[in-house]
Amino acid sequence: MKEAEIEILVLKLQAGQTEALGELYTLLHASMRKYAAIRIGDAMVAEDLVQNVWLQVSKRVMRLRDVSLFRSWLFKALRWEITDWHRKAAKEVVSSTLPEKPNCNSKKDDIFVLPLLEKLVDEEREVIALYYLNDISVREIALIIDAPLGTVKSRLHRAREKLKQLLEQTEER
Repeated sequence: MKEAEIEILVLKLQAGQTEALGELYTLLHASMRKYAAIRIGDAMVAEDLVQNVWLQVSKRVMRLRDVSLFRSWLFKALRWEITDWHRKAAKEVVSSTLPEKPNCNSKKDDIFVLPLLEKLVDEEREVIALYYLNDISVREIALIIDAPLGTVKSRLHRAREKLKQLLEQTEER
């Protein structure tokens, strides 16, 4: 997906061409759903949260001044939605637990990687999911998670090292 294509669609949407929202949805929905499923561990809940974000987008896109930041703005909104869901879920049901493995109907490569991602700490899993599974740049990730660029790079580096170790352990078995 080309950034220029996204920017043009956002400008069209801001100009009142509502069909542009559908095109943006087509381009970005799957990666948002994958990111949410990895963060939450439940594909159905992830889908609901992603839909909530798209509803917000349709109402708030006019406020976005810099269309080049749309994708990071979108994922940041999703991140907030996930954070809110976690807070509500913790208050509502203390005794229930989330499924151990994400159920996100992914490609074969993702199925192999997902169990390894579960062994990373949340911060590392998040940057890996954004960077590798959703092709989001380090700069955009920094905007999404409200962290300095160096922090994102450090988390990516640590996560890569841990994944490398985990892969080596898996191959030894």
